[in-house]
Amino acid sequence: MNTHPVLDPESAVKQRYAAAAKATEPRLCCAVNYDPNLLKIIPSEVIEKDYGCGDPSRYLKQGETVLDLGSGAGKICFLAAQIVGPHGRVIGVDMTDEMLQIARRNAPIVAERLGYANVEFRKGRIQDLALDLERLDSELKIHPVNDAASFQAAQELAEGLRVRHPLIARDSIDVVVSNCVLNLVETRAKRQLFDEIFRVLRQGGRAVISDIVSDKQVPAEMQNDPELWSGCISGALTEQGFLKAFIDAGFYGIEILNLDPQPWHTVRGIEFRSVTVQALKGRPIAGHQHNDGVQDTQCCESRSRPCC
Repeated sequence: MNTHPVLDPESAVKQRYAAAAKATEPRLCCAVNYDPNLLKIIPSEVIEKDYGCGDPSRYLKQGETVLDLGSGAGKICFLAAQIVGPHGRVIGVDMTDEMLQIARRNAPIVAERLGYANVEFRKGRIQDLALDLERLDSELKIHPVNDAASFQAAQELAEGLRVRHPLIARDSIDVVVSNCVLNLVETRAKRQLFDEIFRVLRQGGRAVISDIVSDKQVPAEMQNDPELWSGCISGALTEQGFLKAFIDAGFYGIEILNLDPQPWHTVRGIEFRSVTVQALKGRPIAGHQHNDGVQDTQCCESRSRPCC
């Protein structure tokens, strides 16, 4: 096992998923039962290059505007397109060029089979949803970085793009979904990631996130292993840490929709399993207490499922 520090987890993730766009890698996904009727119109290239651990699309409704974080080859987006219908809209965001190429290549095929086009794919980092990476790439071709001054100028350019031409605007999305991607974001950027999800959602919107969580804290040596990190293992939050990340970002009504009873993988005695969580953005009900003492939660109606 490689125990050298991962100086840039994002590079490890990019490299692995660029390779997975070219050749299927079964180790990157859990077994998920998708609606077979919705799979019929999705090209085999997309299905073969899909890597996930849940199906957040099943919780969508007609007419909604949906954002898929880490959309990859586009499978969840194409499922969502059918559920939200012609009056809905689906946006996929991914940072890997090879995955975006597959998704964009197959989008017209799906649209023709559906009879309408309501899906688009954008290049960006899910922890920085304001920055349009393709627009930034274009600007940097005109103004390349070759010294300290141009590096500073590039940073100012990026900040200007976030303000004037955001990839995803504030308060513009009904539902943010993601399928086994949040764990891939480096530890220092995870708070920003959850803040960005909150930022782009409209009041009354919700996040429905499938991801991998652990039953114990992942030790530093595992976090420094690029194969474990890019394999959706060592970047996982604990189950409680995952729920707390939503609370810290300002969400309420946090509900566990699904938690796999059996672990997907067990590494060094730590169990990693799939969870799907729903979290709401909006005005909370006054006077209610989180079960961790944080006020302002509207809890789930059914007590048969855990919630915060």
